Amino acid sequence: MPFNIGVASVSHGLTTYETNTYCQNDTAASDYGKCYNVGPGKAVFVQTDTATYPTLPCETDGTCTRYTATTWSRNLATLFSFTGKQAIVQYIYSRSHSSLSIAGRIIYLQGHPIPIDGAYSFLFPAQVYEQATWPIYDPVYNWKAHLNPYTISIGRVFYLRWQGTLFAPVLYLYVYEDNRNNIWYASYVRVVYAYESSPLAVVPLDYDRDYVPHQELRSAFGFSINGVDQPGWNADDIIRVLRELFPSRAWAVFDDRQYVLYLYNLTPDYVPDWLIEKLAPTAMKVLRPPADATVAKAWLDLLNEKNAQIPPQAELP
Repeated sequence: MPFNIGVASVSHGLTTYETNTYCQNDTAASDYGKCYNVGPGKAVFVQTDTATYPTLPCETDGTCTRYTATTWSRNLATLFSFTGKQAIVQYIYSRSHSSLSIAGRIIYLQGHPIPIDGAYSFLFPAQVYEQATWPIYDPVYNWKAHLNPYTISIGRVFYLRWQGTLFAPVLYLYVYEDNRNNIWYASYVRVVYAYESSPLAVVPLDYDRDYVPHQELRSAFGFSINGVDQPGWNADDIIRVLRELFPSRAWAVFDDRQYVLYLYNLTPDYVPDWLIEKLAPTAMKVLRPPADATVAKAWLDLLNEKNAQIPPQAELP
């Protein structure tokens, strides 16, 4: 059975390269609540005092997502969820800037998002007593961690890398906040995984708002945060469900048996080159041309954004 490669890249205020991204959480500072050098995405800022701080500067300028309740662990995203199928996680890279640090060597990664398989973290580091300096490498679990490989104006830098083989039907992105208030963090996480060749639903969806509420979707195909690597059992079933639930949206379905890319509210000129290179269709069939070009353009922009092709340009309709 051939396998496809899926890539999930999630940015909360960090780019793929090193930047001086940070937020000010000193309440005595004149620029309290402002975040700097943020993008793409938004940094996370937790401040529960809405009376004293009804709106933070980073909220006003759109550089942070503010949470007004503390928690021990926060679920930032679902990276993939394959009903009746499972992926093979192969590589994880997580880099974070945070006002939080680590505790007990690196047994607690405070403010640093890491993927979690289902309800627990297979990547949660154990204490390493054999090494006393950074970076730290654990040959048992094959992960490497580094604290402050470079400096930022405020806060700490942390990264974690892992490579291996893990079978998982679902992968979440969690961050341990230690129930702290007045904290911030920014992150970039990249996950590479493989899955059996299957027909694919090519449609960007919001996991909580679009995918979970519809059993029909969950029965027809899996979810991926990148909107592309969403395998199903049968291309006809995927098309039928998407026609029924999203008649006004743009979407595509790739039939991996006939190598045909079906387009709905789309024409071939909206299909990006990188998607054609990834799927290698031998033909494209228009099920319905776009009645409104903005619908097709929104699909293209969102797909590019979620696959790190261009900066964010659109919101889910």
